[in-house]
Amino acid sequence: MTTWLVIAAAILITELFLGTVYLLVVSLAAAGAGLVAAFFSDSVSIPLFTAALLSALGIACVHTWLKRRRPTEKQADNDLDIGQSVQILQRLHDGRYEVAYRGTHWQAQAVNHDHGHAAESAVIVGKQANTLLIHLHQPSQP
Repeated sequence: MTTWLVIAAAILITELFLGTVYLLVVSLAAAGAGLVAAFFSDSVSIPLFTAALLSALGIACVHTWLKRRRPTEKQADNDLDIGQSVQILQRLHDGRYEVAYRGTHWQAQAVNHDHGHAAESAVIVGKQANTLLIHLHQPSQP
């Protein structure tokens, strides 16, 4: 029993440094295995099976919970980046650009790249993973 509780404490300390929810589940599973080991002290397989079963069930529950908490389209509408201006650094290919935004370089995909003009700036209209979706500004005429 003591071994399982030491393992649970070590995993919990590791979880505190890494900040993952999954290690918290594994730590609780090891603590549960320690309680089972108190009743079946002569067997190693029963607490080990208990730890594996509790870990699998707990990780599945946490995964489902985190999946439901991912941003929805409604939450994406509240994205503060949308509507912000970016500077075009260079045109890459097929409507892809490298842009400067928030002090760093980003990959961007133009939603109106078929216009074929050389824009210097654009506005963020959305995101697709780590790629900004931008609307190119029309260049000013002299």
